[in-house]
Amino acid sequence: MARRDWTPPNFDREATTERAAVPSWIASVCVHGTILIGFALSMQSCDQGHSGAAEENFRDVGIYVKATDDNSENNPETAQQTTADSDETSETIPTEAQLAESTPRFSELPAELALPDSELPGVIGPGGAAMSLPRTAAANDTLTGLKGAPPPGAALSAAQGTTSFFDIRAKGTRFVYLVDHSGSMGFYGQLRVAKAELMASLQSLDSTQQFQIIFYNSGMNELTLRGQPASLWWGTDINRTLAYQFIRGVTPDGGTAHMPAIRKALGYRPEHIFLLTDADQPILSKPDLEEIKRINKGRTQIHAIEFGEGGFLGIENHLGRLSRQNGGTYRYRDVTKFGKR
Repeated sequence: MARRDWTPPNFDREATTERAAVPSWIASVCVHGTILIGFALSMQSCDQGHSGAAEENFRDVGIYVKATDDNSENNPETAQQTTADSDETSETIPTEAQLAESTPRFSELPAELALPDSELPGVIGPGGAAMSLPRTAAANDTLTGLKGAPPPGAALSAAQGTTSFFDIRAKGTRFVYLVDHSGSMGFYGQLRVAKAELMASLQSLDSTQQFQIIFYNSGMNELTLRGQPASLWWGTDINRTLAYQFIRGVTPDGGTAHMPAIRKALGYRPEHIFLLTDADQPILSKPDLEEIKRINKGRTQIHAIEFGEGGFLGIENHLGRLSRQNGGTYRYRDVTKFGKR
């Protein structure tokens, strides 16, 4: 084969460059313009999405957490706190205002305790006429504690400072009620009558007076409030309410021992002691009466109320001597008029 000489073609480089430069610039502008337009459209789309979300109505959703028994085991501190809160709630003590509202008045006493005046037997004593029981409501409390002091400058009206127990009227600031609750006090309903009279007498006390109640048989049962040691308690609504509950819980039982109870009552150094009993036996002997007078030293007036069977014979017995020797008053009640044995 014969070799031919090859000659490269002659290109016009300037003409080629001129023609190629224009399309490259246009292409670049188109590409960048397309990118910018796409970015602007995407931003607009995002804004519209947020706007639409803002216009939607959202609904509140609650979360329910189910308590398990493992909570207290896994969280001992939480369990202790829950127990403490529960104890605190269970030991909540009503306020004075709440207890004051629940304070029973004599007219609101239970049927077995509330006795109309017509059913209460007469009293044989000076003048021979029976006096009606007090029905005056006690003054509003001004004390907040169990054993606080009367408010400074507390004024007493003419009706205050005086109470009555089986028509024995006594004026003072410190009273002790000493009530026999031996088994024989249930034969004619004596204890029922005694409770009604006792509640009526407490109702007449106000917050500037103090009282103590001792039910006795062969032993003693003193009024204690909220676990505190026995003491003279102020005549506030809350204290009288708690006293009513104490009185209702007493029942006739046991024998009779006067002297330990009288010594205990004198130990409070009250201005007045109301002693109520139906016991002929044991009697207070002469040495007993002398001991009482010696311990008393004239500080306390001792009033005796005797529940006896049948009419009063007019003869002074050991209870009459007890009252006379200690500046008090003696009353006799015929228990056969209370009811049937």
